[in-house]
Amino acid sequence: MLIGIMSDSHDNLVNIKKAVDKFNELGVDLVIHLGDICSPFSAKVLQGLRSEIIGVFGNNDGEVLGINRVVNGKFYKPPHLFEIENKKFILFHEGDICQYISEEIDFVLYGHSHKALVEYKGKQIIINPGAVSGYLSERSTVAILNTVEKVCDIMEIEVDSL
Repeated sequence: MLIGIMSDSHDNLVNIKKAVDKFNELGVDLVIHLGDICSPFSAKVLQGLRSEIIGVFGNNDGEVLGINRVVNGKFYKPPHLFEIENKKFILFHEGDICQYISEEIDFVLYGHSHKALVEYKGKQIIINPGAVSGYLSERSTVAILNTVEKVCDIMEIEVDSL
């Protein structure tokens, strides 16, 4: 399974659209958003995805009911634990405790810091896709996870300069 992972879009509509286009181009099976989309109008851009989406809310998500209406109830209060194809996932926005999560969880995903990271801990992969918005990091990034090969790559989203 190929999963696109994004976080911290912070209402940057141009970058969200470019991330959606990249995920569609790669043919991902699922997109995971790790919080701070911020507004329902930003969530509407995610409706252009050709895959399912799931996510968690972040500390800057104000209108959570409106966002969840747009994504058909697929965003949850973190932490959110789920299983796909016998692989266990846990989603956070803030990743303070990620290194303490049991290695029985295959994939630990978080955002918030705007710093992209892929860390292998035994059989577990800890992933922060960075920030789609490009704020603070000055790079717009997403992650692409291949659950069969258990590899994850950080991809920079090409954005137009001002």
